Amino acid sequence: MKDTPVPDGEQAMRSFEAPPPPSAPNPAETGNHSVFSSRMRVYLTYLLGFVIILSTLTATIYFPLIPMLSQEFSVSIQAINLTVTLYAICQGVTPPLFASLADTFGRRPVLLALVVIYACASLGLAVNHDSYAALLALRALQSIGGSATPAIAYGIVADVAVVSERGRMLGPMLSFCNGISAIGPVIGGVVAQSTGAYTWVFYALFVVAVICFVLIGFTLPETARNVVEDGSVPPPRISRLWWTSGLVRKYGVDTSTTSVHTAEKAKPMLRWRPLMLLQSLRIIFYADAAAVLWMIATSYCVYYTFQVAIPVIYHDVYGYNDLEVGLTFLPGLVGMTVGGIIAGKLLDRNFAIVARKNSFPIDRKRAQEMKELPLEIARYRRILPFVFLEVALVAGYGWAVVRRVHPAGLLIMQFFICASSTLLSHTASALLVDIFPTQSSSSYAAGQLMRCGLSAASAAILEPLVEAVGRGWYFTIFAAFTALSAVACVLFTKSKGMSWRQKRHAT
Repeated sequence: MKDTPVPDGEQAMRSFEAPPPPSAPNPAETGNHSVFSSRMRVYLTYLLGFVIILSTLTATIYFPLIPMLSQEFSVSIQAINLTVTLYAICQGVTPPLFASLADTFGRRPVLLALVVIYACASLGLAVNHDSYAALLALRALQSIGGSATPAIAYGIVADVAVVSERGRMLGPMLSFCNGISAIGPVIGGVVAQSTGAYTWVFYALFVVAVICFVLIGFTLPETARNVVEDGSVPPPRISRLWWTSGLVRKYGVDTSTTSVHTAEKAKPMLRWRPLMLLQSLRIIFYADAAAVLWMIATSYCVYYTFQVAIPVIYHDVYGYNDLEVGLTFLPGLVGMTVGGIIAGKLLDRNFAIVARKNSFPIDRKRAQEMKELPLEIARYRRILPFVFLEVALVAGYGWAVVRRVHPAGLLIMQFFICASSTLLSHTASALLVDIFPTQSSSSYAAGQLMRCGLSAASAAILEPLVEAVGRGWYFTIFAAFTALSAVACVLFTKSKGMSWRQKRHAT
């Protein structure tokens, strides 16, 4: 029997390879990609943008509290930074578990369970006043509850939108999320300054979780294609809306589609297997995925490192109080919002340009076979200028702090650094979901595993390295590492990505 070529790293995974998930329905058989209307897709865009703040807001609202928590629990800044590191580790480790569950049992029940976990952890953090061990444990549990929500949100976008139109959902979704998260540091700073306590911050997060639970329960339809196919198969009882399915069917479904099922019986539930936990890990070992994943990790690491560094810089170097420290996060988070908007527009625009150049017809309703289209070139078209802008600003930021330039200069730099890092991260994340169309949540979870692992390491070494070489050289070294990584990933992906992807599909 003739041997089939094996992609790099796959051989190492063969001994514990998870069974592949079922293929998505054949568009030729089901008609449109999704029965959900454009009106429902718009609603889902902003609903998901609100839900995933359980991941982003939880991080941003916490950073201004670092000096206060250090005093409250009588531990060092480095000890509190370890809670940030632990949070990032959980952000990376837990999404593969919940992504596989969401792909198997559906998006709704998994999201609801995650929100409950998050709410319990937030309430526990609010009532904990003196135990550093409890702070560590509850912060980890809070991360477990919130960190998988973006992976599931990306899965829902892939469920209801074709590749050529995902940008118009992802851009506003991420911008809406980042816009809300931008007020997180301000809330944290205001509460800390006015009350001298951190507990009300966690009570506020508990309230947000309750709102998300209600919105998901009443308004989020099941979209997982392995459960409801294109949305027309009745979901099992565990995935049904709470008393509002009639309204969603009336106002959220495109009645002009020809693929609506009339069967009364729900589609049988797929059986989840423990080996499915390895699906996200297995994705890391594919050559085409590895280059994209490292791009996601390095670009996100830039954002995360700045979120950890900013409160210490403005507190120690410029002598800002808690409220003022919270306000210094705003330019960067506004930059994230702008970066998300630009990323969404560029994704769809670049896809259309490359598709026309390759004489590839764009169907905005039905899923298409992308094997012969250079998706990698489409997504990374003209992306290197954003990489160079990011690394130049990162290197300059450290020396600006050393020279104690006016804070306005730093704030402007933070805006552009966060905007460019967000654009790069979201562009690479969209490409990752594109090249694994039947494993959308698991592929995004793989990206989260990589980016949070690198971010956790960055947060852990930040203070020791700054003390060893100073802030100027630390940010210079960090910028050089980011530049080499990002440029190499882009060049490898654009030159080899398509052939690696085709080789993977052929095996």
